[in-house]
Amino acid sequence: AMNGDVAEPAPVWERPWSLDEIRKGSQSWSLASDAGLLHFLQEFSQQTISRTHEIKKQVDGLISETKATDCRLHNVFNDFLMLSNTQFIENVSVYNIKLVLQTLSLNVLW
Repeated sequence: AMNGDVAEPAPVWERPWSLDEIRKGSQSWSLASDAGLLHFLQEFSQQTISRTHEIKKQVDGLISETKATDCRLHNVFNDFLMLSNTQFIENVSVYNIKLVLQTLSLNVLW
């Protein structure tokens, strides 16, 4: 029910209790205390489940980022291998050209 513009607070058995209320109510526990505790535990459970889903999403994102990083790292390794193979072929080619030139010049000198 509404009193003017201000809403009346819900009865203690229809809302979650705070930890302070649970502590204070422990000396004179009642059915309303049980209901307040039940609402507190249900709310706590929902918050825990929601937070767990958020953490799962973050972990899934981290796994995806890790896999992408692993892929990029392997691409870099492959690039280095291709570069080293190319460099080796270029070095061999230059060496062979020098040998051919030396051989030709020796033959010319003969």
